[in-house]
Amino acid sequence: MHATTKALPTVVRHVSARAASAILATIATTPEEVEKLRDAWSALPVTNIDADIDYFLTVVRNAKRVIRPHVVHIRRENQPDLMAVARIEQMPVTFRFGYRVLGQASLPTIVLAFDGILGARCREDEELVLYHLHQSLQSGEADLILMPNIDVDSTLHAAATAAVRGACRARAQRATRRWMAVIPDSLDEFLSERSAKTRSTLRRQDRQLRDQFGERMRLRRFDSHKEMDELCRDMEMVASRTYQRGLGVSFTGTPLALGLIDLCLRQGWHRTWMLYLDDRPVAFWTGTAYAGTFAIGTPGFDPDHARDSVGRYTMFRMIEDLCADSEISMLDYGQGEAEYKSAFGNHELKECDVLLAARRPKAMLVMLGFSMLSAVNNQSRRLVERSAWARKLKASWRRRIAESRKP
Repeated sequence: MHATTKALPTVVRHVSARAASAILATIATTPEEVEKLRDAWSALPVTNIDADIDYFLTVVRNAKRVIRPHVVHIRRENQPDLMAVARIEQMPVTFRFGYRVLGQASLPTIVLAFDGILGARCREDEELVLYHLHQSLQSGEADLILMPNIDVDSTLHAAATAAVRGACRARAQRATRRWMAVIPDSLDEFLSERSAKTRSTLRRQDRQLRDQFGERMRLRRFDSHKEMDELCRDMEMVASRTYQRGLGVSFTGTPLALGLIDLCLRQGWHRTWMLYLDDRPVAFWTGTAYAGTFAIGTPGFDPDHARDSVGRYTMFRMIEDLCADSEISMLDYGQGEAEYKSAFGNHELKECDVLLAARRPKAMLVMLGFSMLSAVNNQSRRLVERSAWARKLKASWRRRIAESRKP
C-alpha cells in the first residue's frame, strides 16, 4: 500500500488552497489491502452498487482486463475521509467510424467505479481526489483515467474537464441520456402519466396475452441463491436469441457475470422476473436493488414472441413488485435510447465519459485520434437523426453487426 503525507502546493491548477491541507493518502493495490479499508469504506455513503466494496472486489477478481485495484483513501485533518474506488485495467481504446472498427489501442487505465468518489461534499473535495488520481497517472502507473457516466451538469464533470487541457483530454464526447422513474404505490399510478388511450391499449395487450396462453403462461421471480443454476440456464436460453447478444450487452455467462449474480443473490440484491410459455422461458427483466434504487440490467425476450409483447408484460410485473417494496423509491433504466426507457421514464440525466491522458506521447496520440473520430461520428449521427431513411439504414446496420457477432 502506497502512502504519502504532504502539503499540496497551492499553485496546482485543480487543487484549491483550502483543499491543499495536510493529508495522508494511501493507495490499496491488492484485494488484501482493499479488505483492510472495509471499516473506513463502510463509514462512507455508497449510492451505487458498482462502488460497493464486495461488488468491487468481485469485479477485480473476475474481470479479464483488470490488473489490480487502485483505491485511493484520503484522510484529512479535522475533515471527513475521501475515497476513490478505482481499478487499473488493460483497456482497449477502440477507434470507430459508425459501427465499423478501424483499429484499437490497449493502454493501462485507471477506471473509476460508477459514482466511485465517496465522501465528497463539494467541488474542492472532488478536486483533491482528482489530484491524487493524476499523481498516479503522471508517475507512470497508468496512461489513462476513465471516469464513466459522469453527470454533465455536476461539479465533478466541471472539475475533471477543467483539470486537464489540450490533447490530454478526450474531446467531442457525446452525452447520453439515463432514464429514471420514481416508484409510486401501484402500477396504475406508475402509468397515470400515459394517456387514457395508451393505458387502455396496454391493459388490452395484457388481457390478450393471458387469454391466448391461459394456464400455459407462468411468471417466476428469482431472488434466492439456491435458484442460481436455474436462473442462469433460463436467462441463457432467452439471451442467446436476442440481438443484444450479438452486440455483447446481454447475459453471457462469463466468470464476471456469474460472480456478480452469485454475490448479489447472496446479499439479497439480485432479482429476475422470468416469463414462461409452455414451460419455455421467453422473456426476462433483471436488476439489482441497492440504496433505494433498482437498477435494471439488460432485459431479453424471444423474438418469436415479439408481437405478443412478452417483454413489456414481464416489465409490468416487475414494476408491480417494485411498487409493493417500501425500500425501493427509484427505478434506474440505465443509459441508452431504447424506446421503453423514454416511454416509461419520468426523469433523465445527461451523462458522458471523461477520459484523461498522461503527458506521454503514446497516450496523447491515442487521445487525439479518439477525439477526432468522436467529432466525425457526432456529425454523422446528427445527419442520421434528421433523416428517416438514414435511421432505417442505421437500424439495419446494427442488426447485421449483431448477427455477425453471434456465435
